Amino acid sequence: MRDLNSLQTNHATIQISKSSDARKVEDSIPEFESFIEKIGYNVDDLNKLNIIHIAGTKGKGSTCAFASSIMQQVDSPCKLKVGMLTSPHLIEARERIQINGKPISKELFTKYFYETYNRLQSPTPPLRKVSPTSPCIPGYGRFIFLLAIHTFLSEGVDVAIIEVGIGGQYDSTNAVRKPVVCGIASLGIDHQAILGSTIESVAWHKAGIIKDNVPAFTVPQENAAIEVIRSRAAERNAPVAITEPLPVAKYQLGIPGDHQRINAALAETLCREWVRIKTPNVDAAKVDSWVTKGIRLASWPGRSQTFVSPRHQNLTWHVDGAHTVESMTACAKWFAGERATWSGQSVLLFNAAHERSFDDLLQTLKKHAGKGEFVEAIFCPNLTSRADSQNSTVHKDEKLTQQHESARIWTELSGNTATKVFPNINAAVDYVESKYGSSNDAETHVLATGSLHLVGGVLDSAKGSI
Repeated sequence: MRDLNSLQTNHATIQISKSSDARKVEDSIPEFESFIEKIGYNVDDLNKLNIIHIAGTKGKGSTCAFASSIMQQVDSPCKLKVGMLTSPHLIEARERIQINGKPISKELFTKYFYETYNRLQSPTPPLRKVSPTSPCIPGYGRFIFLLAIHTFLSEGVDVAIIEVGIGGQYDSTNAVRKPVVCGIASLGIDHQAILGSTIESVAWHKAGIIKDNVPAFTVPQENAAIEVIRSRAAERNAPVAITEPLPVAKYQLGIPGDHQRINAALAETLCREWVRIKTPNVDAAKVDSWVTKGIRLASWPGRSQTFVSPRHQNLTWHVDGAHTVESMTACAKWFAGERATWSGQSVLLFNAAHERSFDDLLQTLKKHAGKGEFVEAIFCPNLTSRADSQNSTVHKDEKLTQQHESARIWTELSGNTATKVFPNINAAVDYVESKYGSSNDAETHVLATGSLHLVGGVLDSAKGSI
């Protein structure tokens, strides 16, 4: 983990790079292609993975999970080995690279990590530098994609579900030249320093994954976003279609929440198109059975997830990594539905990742979380003691300024002065368990939301696994 974490860019350097033109963003894909060559492959090798490429602002990870589960059911002419690359991880970095729905083993992760890492560090063959300012070693996210490429090709994966990191046009995953099919999940405003502050700009970046003559699918979007997606598809002579949400009665969703119906629908469409292209003449009833079973068996930890504390049976955790206004709306409505099924008290554990609009997220949560107040609201930064979760890309604020400001805003919104601030996730979980578990027999439900990093820390500290 030390070697992997060394590839993170520290917060100060990120701030400098945002205000600097030292490197052209247009060089990002050629640079990544040079790293692919450096570890012993060429870009065309990625075509062997028969990729389903998925971009989006919210729901792209869930779409990947649904798609992976569906593809694991395909058994004609034979069972497929299904790879999946997603981000971020919740507890362990190896969660990002999965085969047949499970993170690769610690042994495989270590083996392929050092094979990739050592090839990058080796003086031979020399790295093909795209420009004088091109990096000699890839950053964290780029390295993980290189590691996934090496893992999937070495393990003989038949189909790879690849989630875009940030954006699409200049994301390292856009080195994929010939995916089988592309998908664009729901769009919203996020990562404004990189993607811009308008839905048109965001759509332009996300639609950058569309390739020549490769079918693309999206979900209902704002008209302005649809126009951009269609325009970019036309430039590539690529057919594009809009997928509607699944009817409520059609399928049983393995990932809970009504908002997941649109993600499941997109995954279904992408997988049906993949099967049509790669395994034609399959009986339609068989394809229907694959889709139905895959959607039912899909799982995606950290999203609309509920678990009872293994240490305190009266304490139930509800965790969701919502971190945009749109996803927080869905999270709050999901929790409101959960609230309707029990009569216990509610506690909030919240943090937004640095530079996100935590006040907008708190307002959205308050608006849509349904009847019943949180008896207490707890705030902490996304910090834990686990090596996999060390994050040098965020600003370390020992005064916990953002958390105290969040507590102040929550008091204004809710009128509730019962707030607490803690320096890390472990301390926050310990406090919840000591107050609402050990010394209190009342049924208590805790909503942890605002960041996937927060949710990962809660799962590790309160549950011990994903």
